[in-house]
Amino acid sequence: MYAVMPAHFLTVMIVIGSLMVAPVYILGTYVFSGASQTKGMQVGIAFLLFGALMFWVCIGDVPGRLGLIGNLIVPLAWIVPSLILFLGRDWFLSRELSQRWLIGLQLFRVIGGVFLIEMARGNLPGIFAYPAGIGDIAVAVVAVLVLLRYRNQARIPGQAVWLVIILGVLDFLSAFFFGFTSSPTPLQLFFPVEPYAVITFPTGLIPLFLVPYAIFFHTLSALNYFKYDRARAADR
Repeated sequence: MYAVMPAHFLTVMIVIGSLMVAPVYILGTYVFSGASQTKGMQVGIAFLLFGALMFWVCIGDVPGRLGLIGNLIVPLAWIVPSLILFLGRDWFLSRELSQRWLIGLQLFRVIGGVFLIEMARGNLPGIFAYPAGIGDIAVAVVAVLVLLRYRNQARIPGQAVWLVIILGVLDFLSAFFFGFTSSPTPLQLFFPVEPYAVITFPTGLIPLFLVPYAIFFHTLSALNYFKYDRARAADR
């Protein structure tokens, strides 16, 4: 049995389109950074498989069917890809990656606007949609401003890199807090009138796949900074 939100067609197109583009963007990041094309394909395929798994988890309402244990799926999905990256950081970053591509991925955060669309349609509670949707759009705007500000410079300064990372992570923590505390759990703090259907297809693919994907890029950006940018600055 499948669980599907009566979402606007734009929401479905935006979410599915982002799911399809995600592996290609990883490949582009490696290729246009002058790193290994083969490695980019391998990481892209891994995320393709991860996306397929999360698609099944989402449309099959696996978190809902598992009850309280199902609440662990989202935080695990957020942590596991970046944990694998951290443990294998020397493999993932055997060659430097472009911070422009790593930060550029955060432009896709504008898709968080679909939360506002579905809130307006009565499918999501405002206590979650406002901080999650507006926060994602704000991070995307900051990423655009950083890329424009340093478009004529060879490298993006570390302060700007960390600005995007910190704001991006704070946005995710805010969305997780309001999502978790407005869901039917023993720790529920907010009791919205609207149904809690954030994990339902298609919006469920955002916390189940697209957020872990964006966190992966934040982690990649931070590790890339420590291994290459900071080392380069120390040599001067």
